[in-house]
Amino acid sequence: MTYDPLSDKLRQTTQVAMPELFERWKVYEGLTITELNTAFEACEERFRTWVRANPERPISEAPDYIDRIALDSLRERRTWWE
Repeated sequence: MTYDPLSDKLRQTTQVAMPELFERWKVYEGLTITELNTAFEACEERFRTWVRANPERPISEAPDYIDRIALDSLRERRTWWE
C-alpha cells in the first residue's frame, strides 16, 4: 500500500495544532514504507546537522522540523497499518 490519505482524513475529522502538517503529509503520503524510511533518514540527518550547528535556537526553527514530524508520523502509522 502506498497511499494513505491521512491529510484528507484528519482535515475532515480532527483539529491539529500545526495545520501546516496537512500539506507536509500530502507531500509524503503517497510513498511506500521503504521510501518513507529513506526520506525520514535523510530528513533526520539534515535536522540533526542543523541542531548541532544552532544549539542556541529552538528546534522548531529548523528547516526540516515539520517534515520530520510528518515523515515520522506517517512511518509509525504505516508500520502498524501495512
